Amino acid sequence: MREFFGDYLVELGTKNKKIVVLDGDLSGSTKTFKFNQAFPERFFNIGIAEQNMVGIAMGLAISNKIPIVSGFSIFTTGRAWEFMRLACHDKLDIKFITTHGGLVGKDGSTHHALEDLSLTCALPNLNILIPADIIELKKMMDFSIEKKGPFYIRLPREEYPIIHSDSYQFKLGVPDLLKEGKDICLIGLGYGTHLALESARLLEKKENISVKVLNLSSIKPIREDILILEIKNMKGIVVIEEHNVYCGVGSILSRIISTRDPKPMQFVGVNDNFSQSGEKSVLLRNAGLNIDNVIEKVKQLLKKE
Repeated sequence: MREFFGDYLVELGTKNKKIVVLDGDLSGSTKTFKFNQAFPERFFNIGIAEQNMVGIAMGLAISNKIPIVSGFSIFTTGRAWEFMRLACHDKLDIKFITTHGGLVGKDGSTHHALEDLSLTCALPNLNILIPADIIELKKMMDFSIEKKGPFYIRLPREEYPIIHSDSYQFKLGVPDLLKEGKDICLIGLGYGTHLALESARLLEKKENISVKVLNLSSIKPIREDILILEIKNMKGIVVIEEHNVYCGVGSILSRIISTRDPKPMQFVGVNDNFSQSGEKSVLLRNAGLNIDNVIEKVKQLLKKE
């Protein structure tokens, strides 16, 4: 997904001369070096100075440019949060497109982005998107460039299998229905969406449980009316996120669902810790981001019915 991001950024830059790219000395990892090679006069390596990077992006946005701010998810949102807040306050046309969202593997426990959605969801006017594959990423990038205002698009370090067709149309705020079902609804974001699809197949095959799968690629805004319609007849809901469940997306969905159509809910994600450095597959398993845990959560919901 990072490779595609770098390549498509060049394509967008060819079409739109207003696009400029800022990077925090991570262009080899974020793949924005490709934009630098194509348009060196429109690429700015700010160094390990995320606050300065966003501050400069604010000036560029005021000057009628479209700045793309890139870096690792946790460092961009964490170190420069106050500057992001000011950009959102003034509804500046800045696109924060970061990589290494969620668990990142062996880079070190400090590099995991497990709190970034909590930080960014608190900011008014900010659109927050998480693509589930490169097709969705392309549609999101097109949409965000066309629509004025601040966006945060969170990419993973690794690749995701393609689950959308080329005809897929991204709709801001609308949950993406991937699979129909009548018993339980699995709501995933990013890696959680792929885990939801795999779990749904096993639940139907081995447990005879009908499972609906929603890809929540638009974290903010959320079309609450459409979400409530999608879950209306469900017996329970499991939210799957590669993020801390404490103040995570599950918390946001709980508020919406509990006030409009209360249903039993379970949550799969990192449980209020920083995780460790290690193989991504091991970190996911230790966090409970695996099929066995999702299936167990579904069974718990059905027992409560």
